Amino acid sequence: MGKKEIYSIAGKLKGHHDSDINGMIDTWENLLVSLDQFKTNIHDIGLEYAEKNHLTTWIVDTSNSTGVFKKEIQGFIESVVAPKCAEIGIKYFFVVLPQSAIAKLSTKNVAKINSGQEGMQTFEVASVDEALSMLQEVKLSS
Repeated sequence: MGKKEIYSIAGKLKGHHDSDINGMIDTWENLLVSLDQFKTNIHDIGLEYAEKNHLTTWIVDTSNSTGVFKKEIQGFIESVVAPKCAEIGIKYFFVVLPQSAIAKLSTKNVAKINSGQEGMQTFEVASVDEALSMLQEVKLSS
């Protein structure tokens, strides 16, 4: 078991399937990407992979990221990505908040968007380790 890279944007994002948690872990370095880059990696590759492999968890690690998601990306997350996550069976969505105050505002908005999806629990955490610990607790209590 372990991690397998599924998609990446050089210097900005790496997306891994982590079979130990039956989920995807996105590690962001810079949130300033184009809508096309976001659609291709997160929507076209990531969500398709998650659906095909019946993933139930998604962790977005922005702890060391800079920049912000453009408004058009936030709109795309709200109208397409968040509903699709819930539709395909993502039950646990974690956002690891960044150190950068500006990036934090952007990622908090993504967490807020996802928290409105029925059947999907959304958590803001300080680290991937905290997300993994919370995931174990939530799964045990359900």
